[in-house]
Amino acid sequence: QGGSVEGVWVFHRHGDRTPSRPLCGEDMIEEEAAFWRTKLPSLDSSDRLNDKFSIDVHESHNEEFLDAKREPYGYLTRIGMQQMLKVGEKYHLRHCARNRVAGSFAGGNENTAFLEQWDVSVFSTNYLRTVMSAQCFLDGLLGNIEEGVDSGVSVKVRPRSNDTLNAFDRDPEFMLGLVTDVVESDYFQAQDAIAAPLAAKLAHYLPGLLKKGHRAHGGPSGINWIHATDHFVCRAAHGTKFTSLDAHDGVAEAEMQELALPSLAHLSWRFRQWYTSPPLLAAIGAPPLREIELQLKATPSVPAYERRPFTIYSCHDVTILALLYAIGANIVLDEASHFWPAYATTLAFELVKVDNRDLSDSYIVRILLNGEPITVNSQRIGGMLSMAEFSSIVDKVESGATRKKRD
Repeated sequence: QGGSVEGVWVFHRHGDRTPSRPLCGEDMIEEEAAFWRTKLPSLDSSDRLNDKFSIDVHESHNEEFLDAKREPYGYLTRIGMQQMLKVGEKYHLRHCARNRVAGSFAGGNENTAFLEQWDVSVFSTNYLRTVMSAQCFLDGLLGNIEEGVDSGVSVKVRPRSNDTLNAFDRDPEFMLGLVTDVVESDYFQAQDAIAAPLAAKLAHYLPGLLKKGHRAHGGPSGINWIHATDHFVCRAAHGTKFTSLDAHDGVAEAEMQELALPSLAHLSWRFRQWYTSPPLLAAIGAPPLREIELQLKATPSVPAYERRPFTIYSCHDVTILALLYAIGANIVLDEASHFWPAYATTLAFELVKVDNRDLSDSYIVRILLNGEPITVNSQRIGGMLSMAEFSSIVDKVESGATRKKRD
């Protein structure tokens, strides 16, 4: 490790959730919904979290989460809650050491000491699953807060117009234009067409993929590949068959198992095309990176007696993936890789003071994926960058914004 951590910024994907939408035949719709409802947490669990960590949603969202009307689809599961709780506990263990004074915690209480040393802020996209995931993260991070006691830390959903975490919700028409620019290229059309037979096989077993209203985001393959991959991920997490909920068709199940990895591979390929498009990457990756870059630069000026920033961003797989492309992480730039951020994935940026001089070059930015250092730009093993290098990365990503928004 080495050095003193002076600030932490953590982006995390929400925990395990139910599928975004039912993909089964019409005759299975009710049974499908009933099955996934058995995986949801109790209302008591939600109330308990709300008592500890209040929710502050900006009025521009009209007091409604974007996924609230799709119950039980797209909802955080009990497994997802536990995943996020454990992630929070890991971050507590990693960063509570800063609270130690002569081997003991200030005030004798770990949780009180954590908030005495860290200025914890939490931001979420306007989805119930991301808000609850952030609350569960906090529950693990801050430890045994008494039931019914407000921790004083809230989960904020910022105005839609300036939320840095989800460009597709912030400006859907503009983003559709950027995606269309990529999808309409000859190369994308030709390569996506190769996946049309795979899409047809998937739709044979998952007819919901062909329903109107399932945005495919373009291309001759004609299906939504996130929804298709979702089917395999969600069922695997809950130990149920790919082909049905109870009846078992051995041949169909074997065929579906063979489709799982190729589906993920094509989804990963499609997003590689998106996120290697400078204008598209600038729209998604530049706002959150610029936000934390400004905070990183300001933190060394914080007086020693003030708390250090610990900021949590609860978001989505596409957000985490964009950030990895934006910083040049090898794990996504390797064309042989089919990496996709799993549920509860974290991408952390730590500001580390490496010596006692109060100079800008006394600090480095350490980048961790799921708690492990990553290689950046094919050479920065350990995910460590100078402040200047990090700023240069953000400048480069931001400079890709060649397409202008409409007035």
